[in-house]
Order: sequence, then structure tokens, then C-alpha cells
Amino acid sequence: MMEINIFIDLLFKNAKERGLENFEIYYTSSKSSSIKVFNQEVDSYSDSTSQGISFRVLENGKMGYSYTESIAEKDINFLISEALENAAVIENEDIEEIFCGGEEYTDVEVYNPDLEDISIGDKVSLLMETEKKAKEMDIRVKRISHCVFGNGSSTRIIKNSKGLNLSEKGNSAYIYISLVAEEEGITKSGSSFKVSDNFSSFNADTISKESVEEAVSKLNPVSIGSKEYKAIIKNEAFASMLGAFTGIFSSDNVQKGISKLKGKLGSYIASENVTIIDNPHMKRGMASSSFDAEGVPTKYKEVIKNGVLTTYLYNLKTAKKDGVKSTGNASKGGYKGTLGISPSNFYLKEGDTTYINLIEKLSDGVLVTSLAGLHSGLNSISGDFSLAAEGFFISDGKITNSLNQITVSGNFFDLLNEIVAVGNDLKFGLSPIGSPSILVKKLSISAD
Repeated sequence: MMEINIFIDLLFKNAKERGLENFEIYYTSSKSSSIKVFNQEVDSYSDSTSQGISFRVLENGKMGYSYTESIAEKDINFLISEALENAAVIENEDIEEIFCGGEEYTDVEVYNPDLEDISIGDKVSLLMETEKKAKEMDIRVKRISHCVFGNGSSTRIIKNSKGLNLSEKGNSAYIYISLVAEEEGITKSGSSFKVSDNFSSFNADTISKESVEEAVSKLNPVSIGSKEYKAIIKNEAFASMLGAFTGIFSSDNVQKGISKLKGKLGSYIASENVTIIDNPHMKRGMASSSFDAEGVPTKYKEVIKNGVLTTYLYNLKTAKKDGVKSTGNASKGGYKGTLGISPSNFYLKEGDTTYINLIEKLSDGVLVTSLAGLHSGLNSISGDFSLAAEGFFISDGKITNSLNQITVSGNFFDLLNEIVAVGNDLKFGLSPIGSPSILVKKLSISAD
């Protein structure tokens, strides 16, 4: 297999020799590994690598695509010929372009070389310590379901005929534990995780304590009546909901008429407490990057500012349709993927209220700690949702009993307007979508 930079240079040279004036080479590679321990033994270990390259060419106003996993000299002619053939049969009238480069690219910290040097032994020791501490912390812990450490790295290269030549490497790691606690025949699960590019930040005491406390706190649940309650939606729970609705901010969906935000720029679509940020320059953020999938410089933006919708998310094609500049949100699902639109590190901006103060402010109501069924229980176009949830009852400003399974329902667009306070506990899940905890005027809750 040929070294990738040599292959790219040869592909570039051949495309030029064939008289092509508008083309792009896009390369991605990734490697990942994961280790799972069970009962103080290594239960499984996996290690994988992948790479691929795609070629785009603009010929007679039509964009043709090709790709291959093989990085060998024989593949060069295939990539060029296949892309040209595909361009010749495309009937799409959309105007596309090869990007000529941005004036300035922001340096982003996305790679820590020290993470590549962590030994398998150190990872196993961390997992075994985490599992052991979780088991010993409370006699009600009956089973550790998962105790996993994973890490990965990725590389992107974009080079095109307009002079663009960009590359970026990133890496990160995570630890995850889930367990089951039991008391008087009732079983409840708890979990905890941490994502970082710094191995020393993974702490067995913290991870095990969080998972045990979550599981044990759910034991001895009570039932409540079905009605509208004042509610707090905890950070991870609202982040998962926000993640399910990110498509409403895509300019492509707006232009196709499948987002309710069409025609809403400059209008209030949420309470003044709501500012939603897309920040590709976040230090060590999971989706931080200096350029998007088209090579456009990424930029920080407040998509909603104090309740007002300020922008949609654009790539080059949709920006041209609206007569605006791309926001640097072009995305590709790997080298095989066609161009789409995605947010980067996307989150509800923190407020200045502590989690404890949110609970005191609520006084009497419901704390929603997790949501399930996000893929089937909501409609991203209408905003309607009906989701299985877990939570606690709050009385006199204090968390009391956990609740038997409940269902929360409503409309996401209405919910954004019902937010009366935002916590200062911003948290990201195992994705680049984050949120602090929020206090809402009312939430429809039905007991199962």
C-alpha cells in the first residue's frame, strides 16, 4: 500500500494531466480500540483501523463522486474515471462548487500525542479498580454490566485544484461503567462515563461513585398522578433531546420546508434565557475542528441568542441558495458520505444558577433525569414528543423519592419558550451535544 501523501500527490498530478480544473481529494483514516473487564478479568479486546479516499470533480456544472478504500497506484485512474462518469449522468440542477480556501483558519487543540502512549496494562488497571470500587461501595450493587475503556484517533486531509491543502488529526478516550443495584426485589441501573484526551483525568473513585449513587437513588420508587408539573430536566436528559432536534437548524431542511424554523430568522423562538451555541473551536471538544468537510473555515456562532434565531447552519450549496456565506457546517459521514450539514459542539449556554438552586426554585415538582425512545418517540418536524423517562419527585425544594417509570410529552418548540431558568452545570454526553439543567414552567407527565 502506498504512503498516503504520495498517493494524493499522484492523484492530483494525474487529474491535472487529464485537464481537470475543478476537483477535490478527501482522505480520512481512523483507528480505535476498546477493552472490557468483567469480574476482574479482561472480557474482550478489540482493535480496528480504517481508511479511505474520495474524489470529487465538477465537470460541465455537475459534481461527480468516487471513492476507494484501496490506496494503490492502480486506483488513481479508477477514481478519476468513475467521478467523471458519475458527473455525466447527474440530473440534479443544484449549483455546487469546489472551495478556493478561507482567509483565516483557527488553530484548534484536538490531538494529544500522550494519549497514544497509554499502555494496555494501564487501561486494564483503571478498569479493574473502577469495577472493584463500584462493587465494594454499596452492598446493594449486585452486578457490573459493563466496564469499558475505549480510545481512538482520526486524520482528515482535503486537497483541491483551487489551492486548498488542509490536514487535521484528533484523538480522544472514554471510560464507561453501568451496574445494577437491588433491594427488596426491585432492581435499578446506574451508569457513569467520562470523555477526555488526558488519561490522568480518568478517576476510578469518581466514575464508580457516580454510577452507584445513580442506581441506589432509584430504589424504592413511588408513583405520582398524571398531570402537568413544574419540572427540571437534568443536563444529560435535555442534551439528548436537543441532539434529536439539531436537524431543525439545518438550512437544507429549512429550504426543503421540513423545519418549522423556516422564515423565523430574527424572531423569538425561545425564552430570553435560551442561547444555543455552535462552537467548533472549543478546547478539546468532541467535534472541534478548524475546517469543515468542504474546507471552509469553521466559526463560533450563537444560533439562538437570548431567544432570537440568528442563523441557520449552512454548507456551500445551501448558502449559495440563500445568498449568504457558509457557516462552516458541511459534514460527511466518512470518505464514502455525500455532503450534508451538521453542528459541531452544539450546546445550550450555561446560566448562573446552581443545580441546587434550581431545585430550591422549583420547590415542588418533578426532576427528569433521563429520557428514552428518542428515535421513535418524537417528531423532529412538528416538535411533538412522548418519551419514557426516569426521575424524582421534588418537595419543599428537596429531592425525595425516585419515580416509577413515567412518560413526558409535549412539543419541543413550546418547551424552548417554557424555560424559566438555566443551570451552570453544562455537560456533554457521549456526543458533542451538551446542555446544563433547565427549569421549565410546565411539563406533561403521565404515570405508567
